[in-house]
Amino acid sequence: MMMTDKVLSKEKIGEFVDGLSGRYTVVAPVRRDGSPAEFRDVTAQDSIVIDGSAALMPPKDYLLPRYERLMRVDTRDGQVQIEAPVPEAVPRVMLGAWLPDVKALDVLDKVFLDDKFKDPYYAARRENTVTVAVVPLKPRWSWFCTSVDDVTEWKSKADVLSYDLGDAIYFEPITERGAAILDGAALADPTDGQVAAKEGVWKAFAEVPHCAFAGKDLYENLCWDSPIWDDIAQRCVSCGVCTYVCPSCSCFDVQDEVCGSNCIERYRCRDTCQFEDFTLMGAGHNPREQKVPRARQRLMHKFKYQREQFGITACTGCGRCVEMCPVNIDIRDALCTVCSDRIETPAEVK
Repeated sequence: MMMTDKVLSKEKIGEFVDGLSGRYTVVAPVRRDGSPAEFRDVTAQDSIVIDGSAALMPPKDYLLPRYERLMRVDTRDGQVQIEAPVPEAVPRVMLGAWLPDVKALDVLDKVFLDDKFKDPYYAARRENTVTVAVVPLKPRWSWFCTSVDDVTEWKSKADVLSYDLGDAIYFEPITERGAAILDGAALADPTDGQVAAKEGVWKAFAEVPHCAFAGKDLYENLCWDSPIWDDIAQRCVSCGVCTYVCPSCSCFDVQDEVCGSNCIERYRCRDTCQFEDFTLMGAGHNPREQKVPRARQRLMHKFKYQREQFGITACTGCGRCVEMCPVNIDIRDALCTVCSDRIETPAEVK
């Protein structure tokens, strides 16, 4: 299949989505009053944002729901009935995910599509999903993507790379799966000016100012006994928002709930290493009862443990934790401190 760049006028987004809906389940961020947009199944009539211009909840909320029933056991009438539903493996197109979020899906794939164990619930949604990553017209002030990785390599993680040009969206297919969705009447060939504008959008993203820790081996610099953990713990309120909005955090809990005199449901729900009872054992022992080891766990897991296990850094610099922390704990400060450098926070892009 020919890999041809296309351009979509923002006035024709609904037409484009409508065309895709005949072949795919279309997933995109839906605007919500006062809250970040949330990924849902959409139609052409929904108020979606696919140019990356709005705050977004991470796409993991769609692929790995905050709450999901795994099994239901019913013993009515003396018969044992077991239901274990798995999501339908239908073809999907996911629009509007930030490029850092599509890179984060690569981290989740390492966890849930591992050769030793493949999670059927995540796999059913993920393996049939064409991802369209977006590079916004202006990078968000909180982004530090270029400080944690070579963002040029992230292009290969998407099926289509899109760029916000202001009045239009520029689509650059990366895979044949991606090229297959760019064949609707709503799409046009780009002009020379639009090609140049696309290159400018990419340059702005790829040249986001580096933090002081950029290029340093965080894997080696993170120390178990660093004093930074005490500093973070003194300020942290253990709300867990940093991990709930993180696109790559994968912690969950599995619980059983009695839902009637003859029925029990087992469900999986979002959890976080920042909660006190996350490591509480059945016998009552808790190795992370205090906030210091929990503060340490978050950064060590992202920059050291997953590097050891999967050979990948589990932070993409999306900045959600920076924006959402209620006590203004900035992960960039912590990483600069452990590297013994003075913080140089990127200035807000205006």
